[in-house]
Amino acid sequence: MSTYSIDQFSKITNIPKINLRTWENRYSYLIPHRTKTNIRIYNDELLIRGINTKLLLENGYKISKISKMADDELQVALDRVESSDKQNAKINYYLSNFIISAINFDEYKFNRLFIKALNEFDFIIFYKVIILPLLKRVGILWLTNKISPSQEHFLSELIKQKLYSLIDRTSVSISNKEKWLLFLPENEFHEIGLLFAKYILSLKEYNVIYLGDNLPIDTLTGVAEKHKIDNVLLFLLANSSIKMSEIHLQKCLKIFPNSQIYVVTSNSKLNLEKLNTSKINLIHDLDGFIELLDNSN
Repeated sequence: MSTYSIDQFSKITNIPKINLRTWENRYSYLIPHRTKTNIRIYNDELLIRGINTKLLLENGYKISKISKMADDELQVALDRVESSDKQNAKINYYLSNFIISAINFDEYKFNRLFIKALNEFDFIIFYKVIILPLLKRVGILWLTNKISPSQEHFLSELIKQKLYSLIDRTSVSISNKEKWLLFLPENEFHEIGLLFAKYILSLKEYNVIYLGDNLPIDTLTGVAEKHKIDNVLLFLLANSSIKMSEIHLQKCLKIFPNSQIYVVTSNSKLNLEKLNTSKINLIHDLDGFIELLDNSN
């Protein structure tokens, strides 16, 4: 069982530390173990209770009432949130429970949540309002050592599995539409966004060559020799320097001089004017990518 400091507990649950201390003293609620030096240590059971407490607080429950709830009463209240007609309540419910599934390495819970969410949301909406915020939150928690790499990887791998499954259900056929090449350059490993792009392109019946992550760009010459690539999509989201990002893009321009190159990047300092080309286009968010495809039809 994992343990958490009050700082880690606060960051994961989004409950301020001052509230945790107040509830502990006033309501004898969420009481952690104390070390010999009187340091608070929380376990997974308390963490899950804390996440659920935050969810109920966001849906109008008072801490004075939550603190007195037995486990079965808490579950009844959570079930009411789950069945709420308010979209924000549903979104927060799924975000909280996907994180709980990662904390417990609970694939059954993840699958149940995923199937239920797909019955309530169009997948594109589901990805935008739940999956993306979930990945962002879990990624921040991982980078700041609030959850373990194994918990983050567990969640990411399950999401990738679901995306692969959804992609497999789309029809694969030769069409007259443009051909897209999708890949992540060397040292880029976060494949979920690229997989989602493949899913969208497949839904819209584009021709797609998907090469995955961590690919040396120099090896793409073979693709250029065998296929006319209309569009190249790559992500530059890791801690690549501006210089390295520019090198990646210059190599793409050299290998695919007649293609439009679309890049998703978190580097706001990337200067496309320096590359002196109209062939490179920045995509800032999911809506921008979908709008691009809709406008090209």
